Amino acid sequence: MLLLQSVVRWGEGELEALVDPRDSQLFIDTDGRIPSWVGIEYMAQAIGALAGIESRQAGVPVCLGFLLGTRRYHAEVTHFDPAQELRVNVRELLRDETNLVLFKCELYGGEQLLAHAEIKAIQPKDVEAVMAQFTQMNAV
Repeated sequence: MLLLQSVVRWGEGELEALVDPRDSQLFIDTDGRIPSWVGIEYMAQAIGALAGIESRQAGVPVCLGFLLGTRRYHAEVTHFDPAQELRVNVRELLRDETNLVLFKCELYGGEQLLAHAEIKAIQPKDVEAVMAQFTQMNAV
């Protein structure tokens, strides 16, 4: 599922992308609107785009990452208008030695802030080991 339309700009630890909500057909409710909780997915995809760009610039393969949690997701609206182009900004706030990263994320419609959150994500060095642990935990 690709919900980002394009990357507008990026720099060290930050990215701005455009979202065309019409690509979010899967989430449109019976009233033809997109619930505001979908904003978390837009933010997560922008984080993934930033991680991919940074990997390519470093000359390393793009790796799988995981969204670990969302803190303080707050939407100023209950729904997004499918006709309105959205802009998502993500900026790295903290990174530790395990590659656990905290991002500040904001979602705009025009100049109006529609939603914001802090999102924790991780891009582990050994994805296979993490997946094996997850599989083991679920087998119990």
